[in-house]
Amino acid sequence: MGSDEIRHPVLVDTDALISVANTSLWPKVVGNLNLTTTNVCIHELKRHIREKSEYAPEGSRQKWIYDGSVAALKPFEDNSNTAFTTINSVPRPHGPDAGEQSLEQELEQHPESYTFVVLMDQRGRESINRVFEERDQYGVAVAPSYLLYLVHKNGNCSKQEFCEACGELLEGEGWTSYSAIQAIWQEIPIDCSSYLDGNRLP
Repeated sequence: MGSDEIRHPVLVDTDALISVANTSLWPKVVGNLNLTTTNVCIHELKRHIREKSEYAPEGSRQKWIYDGSVAALKPFEDNSNTAFTTINSVPRPHGPDAGEQSLEQELEQHPESYTFVVLMDQRGRESINRVFEERDQYGVAVAPSYLLYLVHKNGNCSKQEFCEACGELLEGEGWTSYSAIQAIWQEIPIDCSSYLDGNRLP
């Protein structure tokens, strides 16, 4: 775990980490991006590892959560990796949405530190965007796919690799609704129609 004092401009919640860690681009995320999360999200990842089974059937939701949690936790627990840091939430939120709440609390306390806040939940992203507006800070809440876009934007993967990883994320999360698909592509100026079926595109 990196120093608690290091706040990178990209703040990520539990579910977003799980979804991206399950894609083929996760090693490039780990190798090329700087991310911060909260101790509450780390606790949630550890709880998923305890409560889900590595022997769950391939393709099951339980297996997706377990595998993603294991992969996501690893770089944060590497003491030599200051690219992935954990911030302690004070006071510490509790309950089913504690991870998401910890991000909002962290942003309210340190709005100048963050440019992107990565959350799975649409309502959560709306709340985060309100915090940015109220604090008069430049920043935006984005869907998990934006982490993949940052890897591509920085020149660390091809367009095809990016598009296919977004497809993996959509399939793994089981997102088929119009609103979910629109959210995944929001803020992403890339046409993936050469690589993905139309039902996975906005």
